[in-house]
Amino acid sequence: MRRFVPGTDPVEYDFRTTVELLGEFGGPILAAVGQLRTVEYLFPQMSLLHQDAIDPELLFRQTLPPAAVGTQLGVEPAILTQFVKIYALGQTLILNNMDRHLDLSASYSLRDPTLLLADVNSTMCFAVTSLLTMVQEAARTPAGLRALGAMAEVTAEIVQSMHDNYAGRFELDALADGDLLVSWYQTDRRSRHLGSGFYSSGILGLLAYAEQRPPDGLADVLTKMRRLRQRVDELADLFEDTVTGLVSYPIARGLAEPAIEAGLRTLVGRLWARAQTIIGGRTSDAGLLNRALTGDPELMEVHEVLLETLVSGGIMRECYREADTLWNEIVFDLKSMDERFGEPLTAIIDLKRALLDRLSANGWHNSPPPHTFQDMAEAAGLRGTA
Repeated sequence: MRRFVPGTDPVEYDFRTTVELLGEFGGPILAAVGQLRTVEYLFPQMSLLHQDAIDPELLFRQTLPPAAVGTQLGVEPAILTQFVKIYALGQTLILNNMDRHLDLSASYSLRDPTLLLADVNSTMCFAVTSLLTMVQEAARTPAGLRALGAMAEVTAEIVQSMHDNYAGRFELDALADGDLLVSWYQTDRRSRHLGSGFYSSGILGLLAYAEQRPPDGLADVLTKMRRLRQRVDELADLFEDTVTGLVSYPIARGLAEPAIEAGLRTLVGRLWARAQTIIGGRTSDAGLLNRALTGDPELMEVHEVLLETLVSGGIMRECYREADTLWNEIVFDLKSMDERFGEPLTAIIDLKRALLDRLSANGWHNSPPPHTFQDMAEAAGLRGTA
């Protein structure tokens, strides 16, 4: 597959590479989505919640790494399909909605499950039901039982991280020591940069499911990939993270810069005060709260000043440089690995590097690209993803 080279049009690269990946490795995922749509529960309301949780784009993006590696290793498509179904039931369908409730988040790249986001109690009940359904499904075969442990170890840490983020929102004391925050991000195993686990849980779970031994060094490379994903996504989600009370890495970097730390602390405090007023005056509907936050003129105005402070202070440039360095390190590691792992994982991580350039070109605003996931799926010859 064509490599991403800095200076390449990141939008065109995203389209072409995603189409190629979907065309080559998307078949088992599409089959799994079809099977997920046939799942029915005893109570009709739970079946509605399940259908509401199915986000084909997210399922493709999160299960493409194990589907690609599995295909390269010669795992039969039917086996890959069954693994993707189990993985979706136990992780993607659940964690997506839990995360969006806790973060009051939404994204142009994600669908907006109306029923689940409107009711945290529904999310809770659906999560337990879907998780137990996955356990029941996995326990039917030795392959499923093998995968459970590999997936659960990482995912249990991710859920704890999600809750920790939620429990620590809007804590002004967190703004006091930027150097400490940067050190925590870079070295602590509880770092928010390890807060996304699907690279690790998906690929290691698939290898256990297919009874394939992970190559030496794979787990470490997957951890680096998780870090890169979070670093780039925190640049993309700067507004959303900050107005919902998180101190993301770019803010931590700014708080560690003596020339701008005082002004930045004041701006974050203003954003938090306004956001808490908006949140306190509305229901717990995550979808409604997100729209209220993203549409508030005062929040947008203060955020623009905050972003300009980070840009003029060199913080966004430094975050870009660090992400680029980590990407190069991952690519180097993957070159020395079995090409059945290295080739597809390099293509996948190159997409994240292309996003970094797209954000930089857009002045660090995460504007949607002109093409949709549906456009790419159709170009890849996949039907039934909508």
